[in-house]
Amino acid sequence: MLRLLFAAVLLLVSSVAFAEVIVYEIYEISKIGNKLIAKGKREYSVADVKVHPYERGGRKIAEKLIELEQGYRVGARIFFEKELTGFGLLAKHADRDFSWEWYNKEQGTRFRKLQGGTAVEVNVTGRPSTEELVEVRFLDDTDLRFIAGGGRDDTHKIVIKAGSVFRFR
Repeated sequence: MLRLLFAAVLLLVSSVAFAEVIVYEIYEISKIGNKLIAKGKREYSVADVKVHPYERGGRKIAEKLIELEQGYRVGARIFFEKELTGFGLLAKHADRDFSWEWYNKEQGTRFRKLQGGTAVEVNVTGRPSTEELVEVRFLDDTDLRFIAGGGRDDTHKIVIKAGSVFRFR
């Protein structure tokens, strides 16, 4: 009985140790200002990441998303490349929403957001033949904007707080 209890506690502690955390604020954007929709802290594991693989022009791509709350999701489109020199993060509420926040390689594992200039550190896997983005660690509070409903202007943003982690694998 004691062994069973010990094993259960060990399993619980190890599962908590591997949980990642995203601290966020979700806003609706308008010409008169931003309206806070929700804010919180999402603890998750890679089992919570929803993967949507597809091909475009013979190239394999995977959209990987983490749900925050109320259907709002954040993540990335993962391309399998010889060397990761840039990548796009995204935020969305509905599948038809558009978001694309581009990051360029700055040095080593540090990437900088093209619009806004915030920085992240990344981990990749699959070397030496290809590199796949598997983790993004936010060094600054970062806006991930999106357009809902097919418009032209940003309608929402999800602010990801410094220290948050997107882990895809």
